[in-house]
Parts: sequence; structure tokens; C-alpha cells
Amino acid sequence: MFERNRLAAVRRIALLGAASAFGLAHSAMASTTNVACGSLSAASVTLDGVASVVSFSAIDIPAMAIDGVNLPNFCYVSMVVSSNAHPGESQIQIVVGLPEGGTWNGRFVGTGNGGFAGSVSLPSAALYVAQGYSAANTDLGTGILFKCSTLYCGSQEGTQQNPAVPLGGLYKDPPAIRDFGYGATHLMTLAGQQLTAAFYSQKPVYSYFHGCSTGGQQALMEAQRYPNDYNGILAGSPAYNRTHLHIASAALYEQTHFTGLPGGLITAAAASLVHTSMLASCAGQDGGLATDNFLTKPASCSYDATALECTGANTDVPCTDPTATSCTCLTSQQALAMDADWTGAKDNDGRVLFPGYERGVEDPNTASDAGLLAQEAVTEPLFDSLDYWAFGPTFTWQKLFASTSAPEGELTHRILQLDGANAGGMTFADALNANNANLSSFGNAGHRLLMYAGYEDPLIPSASSIDYANQVRQDDPKGFKTYFELFMAPGMWHCSGGPGANAFGNLGSTFPPTVGDPSDDIFAALREWVENSTPPSTILATKFNNDTPSDGIAFQRPLCPYPQNAAYSGSGDPTQATNWKCTNAPEVKNQAFAPVWGPK
Repeated sequence: MFERNRLAAVRRIALLGAASAFGLAHSAMASTTNVACGSLSAASVTLDGVASVVSFSAIDIPAMAIDGVNLPNFCYVSMVVSSNAHPGESQIQIVVGLPEGGTWNGRFVGTGNGGFAGSVSLPSAALYVAQGYSAANTDLGTGILFKCSTLYCGSQEGTQQNPAVPLGGLYKDPPAIRDFGYGATHLMTLAGQQLTAAFYSQKPVYSYFHGCSTGGQQALMEAQRYPNDYNGILAGSPAYNRTHLHIASAALYEQTHFTGLPGGLITAAAASLVHTSMLASCAGQDGGLATDNFLTKPASCSYDATALECTGANTDVPCTDPTATSCTCLTSQQALAMDADWTGAKDNDGRVLFPGYERGVEDPNTASDAGLLAQEAVTEPLFDSLDYWAFGPTFTWQKLFASTSAPEGELTHRILQLDGANAGGMTFADALNANNANLSSFGNAGHRLLMYAGYEDPLIPSASSIDYANQVRQDDPKGFKTYFELFMAPGMWHCSGGPGANAFGNLGSTFPPTVGDPSDDIFAALREWVENSTPPSTILATKFNNDTPSDGIAFQRPLCPYPQNAAYSGSGDPTQATNWKCTNAPEVKNQAFAPVWGPK
């Protein structure tokens, strides 16, 4: 899915393609000198298999201050590689930033992308260059040949918005499909590490990866397929079960767009009514505060939207007017659609294809994060471009269903067709899904993986992260604690944002109060675990007033290692994290994939 940049400053692309980013440098391991940037060349990189370098440039970028943020001198490498040595089928853009003047801290960071990528995420890499890391990013091979954007990569709506995108996207290009799924990230990693070694005359002592959304899927692919690429991996809101995530989006879209019964669209007033009523029923019953505008433990809430159905009374004000700012009741189809959002997508055999969103995601403010209202406003299911890759240019979302006269589950045979589509010696499911929860090879190598997700994620249901964690725990019940941990953030949207405490070193967010402190910076916590064998017990999450650090802190709360949850102690200032404690709880299993469709 798509990634929001971390700060307003990061959104500005600096000259020659480098972007600004804020950061407090970690202590350097040793002062290092570097060779001349111009001495780097394609010969500095040796890629796997038949992969080849198509183009290469390396230029010095002078130190600069942008919006009060200081970047060091650094060497900026931009290269294009082809994974199969056929540039007509595979072209992957890779960028690497290498701090100069002795500011490198001895470490390399690979960074993730968002949605369908289509371009490199310069701010993600620059974020770490500013902190003394060498850092890399890739467009996942969808930009140069396919002109994809974050949201669109070959679909009816995407083509209308960007005529340069071939209808069908990566259709009939198996190498590009594999590049997007896993290959581009691995090649980026090799190139970044090798250029780091060539530039500083020494290999990075530690290598890390941080990505959220599609970047989270990249993170899990690296841990599963290439367990020796990184010492530490930070995976946020991973889109790991990609084929089922993308096809399932049509199920919820269908609930509000089928032709048989009118009145299914969720208006802003309807979403507000549901959200307010749900909070009145559940807030404060799950360890949080009754005054919270989010849930601390959403799985404990079973609120049913049918409680808001119109009764036919004279006082009813149905939530059907899209311009209304308030209403009093839902149509029966709006209630069914809302409950479907919460219970998840099913196949036509009644099996859960993908978990539902947690209660709280109906918050109308999530429209700024491509929330439910934004997703139903498009002319076809958001992110259905991937379906075109498998089914071709004539695909339409209605073909996933036997009929659009009434809501129903996706046709099982169409799901299997998507999973089994050709990706050149492997299937779509093999190439695109990071569903393998057996991370023992990664863990046995002494490496560490942290995951995080927001409970109110409106793009990737947070239960999918929990289900993956449950499978990791099941596969290695005695050993997983030595290399894997999940932290759930109450009230956080996709990767960042939301009414909860949402700043803790996660991508897309404002920075925590102390960057580099393992207690409230989850990337620093990962580094502490890798380098000093100290696993995080909690992560301090901060909610700034107006999500703006200069406006001061509204409240702070601990994020707990799953399945623990934070609970207010009942005394003391509730805005202070010290008055909240992590409490034990059983694994959450109320939102689980059918085994046939979930992580393995």
C-alpha cells in the first residue's frame, strides 16, 4: 500500500534527486574515509545470476540545510539493473546514498516502498543518510517500463488517470512480476552493500531493513527468502498475503456497489454515526479510557452496526445524503456493508479470504489515509491493478463474482486462478506472497525481526499482522521469542497517523521525542536487540497535539509485545505512560484467515 512521508520537510525533493530528512545521528562506530564518488562504477557491483547493470551514475551532493534539516555531504548513486539481462522485460531503478567526510556510522539500511511503487522513495533512504547510514531504495521495477504510480499499475481507473500505464500493468511480464514480489529488493540489497564496501573500503558491520506496507512485505520476503541479507528487519503493516489482500478488496467494494439493492454507500455522516456509537459501546471496556476516541484492544468489541438500522419512525434521519453532516440511522444495506468491513472478505464457500478491519477503522477522518470512504469513492476497487496482471486487460472487478445483484463471496475458482497465474517458473502466489511464517533460518543466523501495525489500519487489516505472528509462534513455540516480536499500536492508521499514540520511530510519522533512544524509537530498539542482545520489552509511543511536535505532547502510552495489551492503572495522570502497564492476554484469534488462504 502507499506510504506517507515522515515530515513535511521530507516531502521536498532536494536537488539532483536527494531528499531532505530529519535525524539525530547515532554514534559512529569508527571514523572512516571514502574513495572519490566518481570512482564508483558498474564494476563495483556484482549481482546474482544473470542480473546486469543497464545504467550507472554517481555524483557528489554537497551538505545542505533544507527546512532547518542538515544533510551531510554524500555520494548519490543511481542505477538501473535488469534481473534477467533483458532490459525490455526488467528494469529496476536503485538509488544508494553514501555519507561522506567520516560521517558514516558503519551500517547499511535498505528501505521499503509503498503501493505499486513506480518510483524510488527518496525520503526513506535520505532519512537514514541524514543519520549516518548508507541507505538504498528501489522502484521495485514498476517505474521505467510500466510507468506505475503508488496507487495504480494497470487497471481501468489507473489508465484513465495515467495514459502512460499499459492496461494490464505487468501482464505477460513474469520477470517484472518477480522483481516486484521479491527480486528487486534483493538486488537493491546486494548493490547497496557492495557499493558501501567499495566506497568505504570495508563492508557494513551491520545491515538493517525498514519498510511499511509494501515495504513490510519486502521486509518479510527478505527474512524468508534471503535470511542472510540483513541482521535486523523492521516490518510495518506488511502487505505480505498480497494476492488475497488485493482480490479481497473487491468484496468490500461490492458491498457498497452492487446493483440489486440501493443505499449501500457509507456516507461521511454514516461513518461518523457508526464510529460514535461504537465508541459509546466499547471505549473504556478494554483497558483504555472511556474518553478515548479509539479502542485499546479492538478484538474485545463486538458492536454490530445493525443496531443503528432505521426503524421507520418519523424521527429517523437516514444516512443516505452524501452532503449531510449528521444523521440518525443506517439503511439495512449500510449496516450490512459496515459489518462486512469488520468481519472480512469470504470466498463463495464461506471461508475467510482476508480478515476484516478492526472496529474504529470506520472513523471518517481516515479518508486522509485512503480510508473506507476514499476506497468506496473510486470507480473500481482500489489496488485491483494486480488482478489485471493475472487476468489481463479485459478484466473487470465484477468477474470475481457470480452476480452483482446481491453481495456474495468471491468465486473460489477465481482466487485459485489468481494464485496460480504464471510468473515464469513459479505462480503468482509464490512470487508475490510472503506467507511463510517459518523464520527459523533467519533466527538461527542470529538475526532479529520486529513487526508493528496500527489497529485502525484502513488499508491492510491489522488482524493480518496478528495472524502472521500467531503462525510464527505456532511454528516455533520455544524459539520465536529469540528473534521475533510484534507491537500493535492502538488508534494508529496505516503505518502512521490516527488518534492514538502514533509516533515511535515508525515510517510516515513524526519523530519520537528522542530519536535513537531504544525506549521510544522502534528502529533503535531493533538495533539494540541486534547489537547488544537486548530485546525490547515496551516501546514508548507519543501522541503530539495536532500530530505536530512543536505543539507539544498530548499523551504517551506504552506499546506492548503481542499478545500483551496496555491498560490504565486506574490512578495517576493518564497522559503519562508510567501510569499504564502491559497486561498478559491470550492470542487474538477472532479475526483469522481460513487455513487455506492464510500464512503457512
